[in-house]
Amino acid sequence: MTIHLFIGAFAMWAVLFLLDYAKQEGLNLNWWQWTLTILNVLYFVFVAEVIYGFLAEGAPQAALLIGLLIAFFGVVWAVLLRRFVFAKLAGAPEIAGQPSPAPK
Repeated sequence: MTIHLFIGAFAMWAVLFLLDYAKQEGLNLNWWQWTLTILNVLYFVFVAEVIYGFLAEGAPQAALLIGLLIAFFGVVWAVLLRRFVFAKLAGAPEIAGQPSPAPK
């Protein structure tokens, strides 16, 4: 029972972390980008629950095999989200963490 609370707390932390990251980076994400992000977090909750379910049933080999197989797709999804959703737009180069002045 406690593991479900930990999985839910981790999922909520991930959502709050992504909100803070987008705010710090100045990213304005559309509704569909947030939908894909929330679905990815929910997918990782699903993977964690599947792994825990197999472990609770006493099937560690199944937990490892199925967990790795379905987690692979979640990792690919997360990499694509990072690359296409949470990437900064190409603009003026930054110098020492400060945005460069606009070209005249």
